Amino acid sequence: MKNKIILVILISSMLYLLVISIKPSHSKLSKTANSKNTIILKTSSMQYNFDYTGGEQTFTIPYDGKYKLETWGAQGGTYDDNFHGGLGGYSIGNSIFSVGKTLFIYIGGLGSERSITATSLGGYNGGGNGGISDSSFINKQGGAGGGGATHISTKSSLLSSLENNKDSILIVSGGGGSSGLNGDANGAASAGGGYIGNPGLPYQSDYKDYYATGGTQTSGGIEQTYSKEGATEAAFGQGGNFFGLYGGNGGGGGYFGGGGTSRSHSGSGGGSGYIGNTSLTDKHMTCYNCETSNEESTKTISNTCASETPTSDCSKIGNGYARITYLGK
Repeated sequence: MKNKIILVILISSMLYLLVISIKPSHSKLSKTANSKNTIILKTSSMQYNFDYTGGEQTFTIPYDGKYKLETWGAQGGTYDDNFHGGLGGYSIGNSIFSVGKTLFIYIGGLGSERSITATSLGGYNGGGNGGISDSSFINKQGGAGGGGATHISTKSSLLSSLENNKDSILIVSGGGGSSGLNGDANGAASAGGGYIGNPGLPYQSDYKDYYATGGTQTSGGIEQTYSKEGATEAAFGQGGNFFGLYGGNGGGGGYFGGGGTSRSHSGSGGGSGYIGNTSLTDKHMTCYNCETSNEESTKTISNTCASETPTSDCSKIGNGYARITYLGK
């Protein structure tokens, strides 16, 4: 009996004969779907995971219906073993798609560690660069790179190139900034994600507070100093780069990036997340010890959870991540 399973069930001394017809499903979960001896059962929930690759990834919708989108931004670069870069944020929402629709996934990269000899590159997809002090400066200093943002869109492009195509952006998770010397081991300072990325912690010197703010829903972060000598404003999709004679830290990538800094001791800002696309439902963002919001388009929950393994409502350690789950029709 082709494509049928016969089950014989004995219940309370009564004999039942059950015949089940099974229709093979063309699931993307297996590359052996055409094997003569393989039957793939389509479940009501299918999960597709996307790890960091440093390039564009695509996903073609296999079934009509509702999909859950989850993204995690990347962590900022580490200053040293005691002062870790800001953690990446988390975003979630549901959307309905038709079969054949292509989604474009960009996973944020971990920011480079602090260096005193070369530029510390920001993570893929918008992390700002950290830099070294000028050769004339006696005490060599250097900063770390910001973490990259993770986003899913309906248009092929890095986040920073979608400013004029914001409607194509479905969801964004902000990357963390670099902690600087006054950061903390938990990565709370400079954490990315949420509707406002966390600011870095100040470095006080000669009555000047050097630190950078996080990205918001409408503008990039900027360094705060009394003299404004190293203002390093970020932009849409891009964390701020270091600026000045003394080295500095790169800001986290995000919907709007976090500000970079002009001194390596001062913390840069985290990038913001985004869930404002009107097609997205049941949505919110989560970030580490961050400001909260109850508005539907910017709903943000503060957490104290961080993990290298992508975990719902937990901030991300290391590179970013994305997950798409089919929820059914």
